[in-house]
Amino acid sequence: MTAPLVRRSPTHPAKVVAAVDLTPRMRRITLRTESMRGIELRPAQDVELLLREPSGRRVKRRYTIRHARPDAGELDLDVLLHGSGPGSHWGATARPGDEVEFQGPRGKLELRPAPWHLLVGDESALPAIAAISAALPVDEPALALIEVGDESDHLPVDHADVHWLHRGTASAGGPDLLAAALEDLDLAGLAGLPGRGYLMGESRAMVALRAVLEGRGIAHDAIFVKGYWNVGRPDRLAGRAPSRQPLPDRAHDVSG
Repeated sequence: MTAPLVRRSPTHPAKVVAAVDLTPRMRRITLRTESMRGIELRPAQDVELLLREPSGRRVKRRYTIRHARPDAGELDLDVLLHGSGPGSHWGATARPGDEVEFQGPRGKLELRPAPWHLLVGDESALPAIAAISAALPVDEPALALIEVGDESDHLPVDHADVHWLHRGTASAGGPDLLAAALEDLDLAGLAGLPGRGYLMGESRAMVALRAVLEGRGIAHDAIFVKGYWNVGRPDRLAGRAPSRQPLPDRAHDVSG
């Protein structure tokens, strides 16, 4: 019997051509690869970098494509620097001339017409929120609620009415700050219109916020949820108890 064909994302060899600091905790790494030249991408697709831990073990980390320039085969990845994981280490140390491989692009999000759009997330979702907002038609207004540590984490989000929520010294990853802001959000002139919602950030917090969006009039099936990280992800080392991990750099889908 012939074995079933397993389709995998192609692996692209790439070179770092630029690296710039956007904020104290966000760094933009520009990759160039001939295999992506001429490939048109959808907003907020991501790639999976193939990295290595200090031990030499290969690991994967996903990052949203903030900008793509198909004519040049270039991708901008905005990397949140937090903790000491391999993704954060790569983002902090990448320099022009460095080589890296990635798989993808991938992503389930498809922008659909709607009278209005509500984008909600924490700083890990900033690249996706900015990319989605920039891609929306000018006649479809967007509201964005973004939880960050403080003002130093702010980045431009074009074509959206942005509400910044400062967490301060509180722990990252809970739904309470965003939930309260959603409850208080002024939707004058939009009530009754079938808007679309996007929840992107800590996995369980975003799932919990889905009910809040539904309470504000957004239909269940009109809400896209994506988890970028988990609070309390079990430690990979055997015998270690789970701990509260603030903003790990690994991303994964909750739903599409």
